[in-house]
Amino acid sequence: MPDLADSARPARGRGRPRGQDANYRARLLDAALDAFGAQGFEAASLRTIAAGAGCDVSMVAHYFGSKAELWAAVVERIEAQVRAELGALDELEPAAAPIEARVVTAVGAMFEQAARHPQAIRFVMREMADGSDRADDLVRRVVEPVHAMFLPLWQEAIDAGIFSMRSPLALHTLLFGAISYAVASAPLLARLSKGEVDLACLRSEFMDGLFARLLRPATTTAWLAVPDDRAELRAAPAAVAGRGSALKRGLQ
Repeated sequence: MPDLADSARPARGRGRPRGQDANYRARLLDAALDAFGAQGFEAASLRTIAAGAGCDVSMVAHYFGSKAELWAAVVERIEAQVRAELGALDELEPAAAPIEARVVTAVGAMFEQAARHPQAIRFVMREMADGSDRADDLVRRVVEPVHAMFLPLWQEAIDAGIFSMRSPLALHTLLFGAISYAVASAPLLARLSKGEVDLACLRSEFMDGLFARLLRPATTTAWLAVPDDRAELRAAPAAVAGRGSALKRGLQ
C-alpha cells in the first residue's frame, strides 16, 4: 500500500495543532532528515518518518503536503543552518590573518560543523551519491554557497604552495570527504579502540597530519591558529621551536 501523500495531496486542515502537537513539524523534519540520510528518498517511508516523529502519517500531509515537499523542507532547513554558519566565518576574510592561519581556521571550522550536524552531512552525501534530479536543488541551495566561501581560500592556499594540488574543488571534496567519514566513523572507532580513539582524537590527528609540513624554522614567527576546547581557532604569534612537538601542542 503506498504511503499517504506519495501519490495524492489531501487538503490540509485549517489551523495548526495545539499543545503537544505544536512541535510536530520540527519533529517530522528531524525524522525525515534521519530517514532520507540513512535510506535515501525512494526507500524512506512516510509512515516510518511519521513513527519516528511520534505522530500519525496524516501530519505529513498537514504540514508538507507530499514526500517531495517534505524533502524540500529538509533542504531548506539545512540551507538556513549552512548560511548562518558561513556568515559567522569572518576570520576567513583575506584581511583577517595570513593565508596559513586562515587555512587552519577553515579546516577546523569544517570539522566542527560536521560534528554538530552529522545527520545533515549524511543526508548531503547520500543525495550526492544517488545523483538524482533532486540533487540539483541541493547543490544550488547548499553546496554552491559552501563552495563560494571555501574555494577561493583553497585556491589562495594552492597558489601559496600550502597544498600540492591543482584544483580547489578537488581539494575541498577530499577534505569534506575525509572529515565526513571521520565524523561518521567516530562511534565505531571509539568502540573498537575501547575509548582510545574518539572524535576529538581523530580531529587532532587529522589537523596534525595535514599541517605538520607547514612548520617554519625556529627563527620564524608562528602564524598557526590554536584551537581552544570548542575547536575555535585563535591566532598564535609564538615562535616555533622543533618540528613535531610544537605543532602537536598547537593543534591538540
